[in-house]
Amino acid sequence: MVLIGLSIPILLLISSIAKAVMDVVDFKFESSIFANIKSEKWRYWFCQDQGWKNKYKDRDPEKGPAFLGSTTVFVWVTDAWHFFQMIQLTCYDLCIAICFVIFVGISFWYIPLIVILFKIWKGLIFEAFWSEVFIK
Repeated sequence: MVLIGLSIPILLLISSIAKAVMDVVDFKFESSIFANIKSEKWRYWFCQDQGWKNKYKDRDPEKGPAFLGSTTVFVWVTDAWHFFQMIQLTCYDLCIAICFVIFVGISFWYIPLIVILFKIWKGLIFEAFWSEVFIK
């Protein structure tokens, strides 16, 4: 149980690094280490000004999604910002699941199930508000 509790600071460290990457690619890309990437494909993956287009066929929003789920459930593979957001949020989910296991006293084997349920629940709520509730 102690080892599970010790993982929380490590998860918070990883989530903080992921958040730093997100903010750097969003606000400071040109002065970041990521601006030195030579491969156009990878540079576009890291550059938030360009990376968001990767979720669309031929990087063109008019042509629709690049692949099934590229604008929803699999958006995290399309650009660095979404990838590192997935890492950050998964770390938070794991921390909450670990705390739940410790304080409720259930088996640590429930952690993956709790994380999956968190992700599904948050994803459904996000998608409802993103695509319906907040749209005129």
